[in-house]
Amino acid sequence: MQVSAAPGDEQRLARDAALAGTETIIALGGDGTWGNVARGILQSGRNARLVIMAAGTGNDFGHTLQLPAGDFAAMARIAISPRTERIDLGCIDGHPFLNVAGAGIATEVLEAIQVPSLLRGSIRYLAAAIPRLHRFGAIKAEIRCDGAAPGDPVSYLAIIASNGTRFGGGFHIAPRASAQDGLLDLITVRDAPLLRRAALLVRARLGRHLSEAEVGHALCRRCVVTFSEPPVLDVDGELTKAGSHVVEIRCLPGALGIAMPA
Repeated sequence: MQVSAAPGDEQRLARDAALAGTETIIALGGDGTWGNVARGILQSGRNARLVIMAAGTGNDFGHTLQLPAGDFAAMARIAISPRTERIDLGCIDGHPFLNVAGAGIATEVLEAIQVPSLLRGSIRYLAAAIPRLHRFGAIKAEIRCDGAAPGDPVSYLAIIASNGTRFGGGFHIAPRASAQDGLLDLITVRDAPLLRRAALLVRARLGRHLSEAEVGHALCRRCVVTFSEPPVLDVDGELTKAGSHVVEIRCLPGALGIAMPA
């Protein structure tokens, strides 16, 4: 067993384990840990497969694959089963991701929940998100998907590329998403007045936001987002500054093997 020594160290441990010939890597943590381990496996170039066990704040990606990630005994049985399936990864600004990546209000929420708290799951995200509904200044960007002509710059609350169905401890951000279709679900939320922002937050929590006027939804293999300045990005719950104001998002079809029930 290897224990990470610092945030993000899981990527190095997973890469080294895969390079050493480990065929099955069990990741104990949440979406951030699982994403780091997936990046390490991808970086190794080997065919090690991932087993996820839930011990984090959100633990959302397991729901996309309908895995009992919180049941350690069940996941141990899956770890020794022979069945492996290939799933997609996303990539944003050169950073592969397992579940969700993007820019907007979610990055400020992530910054807020770095402070230790007794709250867990969606309650912790909600407690951080609600006060930021008033403070957040919208981001301006233009989006071009799969070679289409770019639209005019628009003010957004959020631009989210989703490989999974949920994030933030239970926000059903892309309820129709599949991690095995070779596509990412691009969810955009245009800016709105305060009360409307609050309503959209509630609708997103329930997965009923896609029909709202401010919300856009597209399936894409690759898109390019041009911001007014390099944005802070959320990559599987980890924060990173984009290298440029032009950010590429793309799908990596079948990039990762994951253990599934026999």
